[in-house]
Amino acid sequence: MHALFVANYIIEYSNKKGYKINNLKLQKLLYFVNVRNILENGTPLFEESMEKWKYGPVVPDVYHEYKRFGAFSISTDEMIMEYVEFSVSPFGELSDLEITEYDSQKVENTQLIENTVDALHGFGPFELVDITHDHTPWKKYEDRIMDGVQGIKYTIEEIKDFFGHNPGAKIWVQ
Repeated sequence: MHALFVANYIIEYSNKKGYKINNLKLQKLLYFVNVRNILENGTPLFEESMEKWKYGPVVPDVYHEYKRFGAFSISTDEMIMEYVEFSVSPFGELSDLEITEYDSQKVENTQLIENTVDALHGFGPFELVDITHDHTPWKKYEDRIMDGVQGIKYTIEEIKDFFGHNPGAKIWVQ
């Protein structure tokens, strides 16, 4: 599943429940639903890797799709409804475009997503940033991240290790 479609589901659900959602909070919610899915089901919820950025975990593709909103809320009407994939050969030739339409009925583990969003909606975006900054998988790279090193990815192993040794970090548990 594409992270963009999980993000869209989070946006739709948040709007339906009257929760404010901007790009920064969306990124943190993506992190926590992905972490929860890894811990409870053994695999990531989406294909794309999460990276360690200055403001915590980010899915770059989703960030770039929604960055135009800045700190403003994202409404359901403004969601990106198609995911476009293509590749470029070493000779500069484009592959065929593959366009996938968003369909909320095809999003997996929606109950996990909804329960996590419900549990975390009361946290502000910067509270979630601060929480993720305290997590060892981000903290051990803090100097490099703050020096502008890009592309540092979260691994399944470090997520399992951190949350396995720090059950209190599972802030979705009420």
